[in-house]
Amino acid sequence: MNINRTLSQILMIVTLTSNSPALAYDGIPRDLRSPSKSQIEDFDSGLGAVSPNDVRPLFPLAPNLIKHFEGWEPAPYDDPSGYCTIGFGHLIKKSKCANIDLRKYSIPLTQNEGNALLESDTRTARTAVQHLVRTELKNHEFGALSAFVYNIGKSNFANSTLLKLVNGGHFNAASKEFRKWVVSKRKVLPGLVARRGCEAALFQNLLKPDAAGDFVRADCDQLGVAPEAGTLIDIDTGEIVQDEEVK
Repeated sequence: MNINRTLSQILMIVTLTSNSPALAYDGIPRDLRSPSKSQIEDFDSGLGAVSPNDVRPLFPLAPNLIKHFEGWEPAPYDDPSGYCTIGFGHLIKKSKCANIDLRKYSIPLTQNEGNALLESDTRTARTAVQHLVRTELKNHEFGALSAFVYNIGKSNFANSTLLKLVNGGHFNAASKEFRKWVVSKRKVLPGLVARRGCEAALFQNLLKPDAAGDFVRADCDQLGVAPEAGTLIDIDTGEIVQDEEVK
């Protein structure tokens, strides 16, 4: 498969999606979302919540970026991986909603409740950025890295070239690493292409809020172009995916 041609087709989908009628919280459709690897790691390790006093808060555009790509769902639903989810991508359990007791979520969430869940869900990703990055980060850089780690997972970030470049002070080179992480299960996903472009734009301080102070997706879509074949990375394994391996 020609990765560059595939990416061109995906970018057309991304652009059409971003210009489509607004969804709840202007989020992307369910089939373009991907579950938070950081949350899955927390589930698998049985890790508890981190004290909010120990965690750096997110710069305002970062949580809005996360919310956009997680989408807003006030009632439980099964995400593309078959995991029961609610709110702004909050993972209830790693199984289908039909197989678990959902009485706790029998009443739809308010967005304030969804905000509180997201603040809690992102704590371990933010803590990982604080512990792993050895250089000083500005708010937009910390927010972009936290959003990135929340999606790809803490272990992937710990072993990434992106982290090595940031720790070496090579921020321009590091900004180009985001867009490599667009593959899941050997497929280039449109939602990941768009998300990486927005994270990279935030990292470079290229995203500006609108008059209401909100994240504007259209400002970063053109930056969601992935690099040359042979340099893409699968977020499920953290491994480089060669051209012939992409479905």
